[in-house]
Amino acid sequence: MIDAASLIAFNLALLGALASPGPAVMAMLRAALSDGRRAGFLCGLGLTIGAVSWSLLAVLGLTALFAVAPWAFVTLKLAGAAYLIWLAVSLWRNARTPANFDAPAGVNGLKLGLLTNFANPKAVVFVAAIFTTVFPAMPTGIDAVLVLANHFVLELLFYSIVTLGLTIPAIRHLYLKSKSVVDRAAAATLGVMALRIAS
Repeated sequence: MIDAASLIAFNLALLGALASPGPAVMAMLRAALSDGRRAGFLCGLGLTIGAVSWSLLAVLGLTALFAVAPWAFVTLKLAGAAYLIWLAVSLWRNARTPANFDAPAGVNGLKLGLLTNFANPKAVVFVAAIFTTVFPAMPTGIDAVLVLANHFVLELLFYSIVTLGLTIPAIRHLYLKSKSVVDRAAAATLGVMALRIAS
């Protein structure tokens, strides 16, 4: 059974990633700021479906791999930590870069969310990094179902709350004004998760 500490760490890592200005967040922000609340909700749903699909593939594929080659778990764990540190440093360094909400013409809502996460192969690397960082062993059976359901709910809730907030003019202005602070907070969270391995 998965312990509460691991699940909390998993959620913190996900929240740090969700708050970072990667392709997924930029797609959702573009949908909410440009096309309104409904488009933001649909984009968030598409992003969530894509992210949890990557999580499912990571759990299934990595579980089979680790059963055959246990050393692969340690290797991926260290690679995951390095990736998280690289991402944290990148977020910190680019925190003052203005947000860009451009998206291909004709792509919006659910379709934009799905395409953004399914077309981003780094998503599965990131998911694998989180799994191998926070769990002593890859979740299987009921534990895997619990983690995936948790992932789905957390991600959808995050995008829904952000969409609601960004459709309120005052909050939208505040976000754009404090983007650098938000990005650096996300970078710090990811950095802490990476250092968890080194201890």
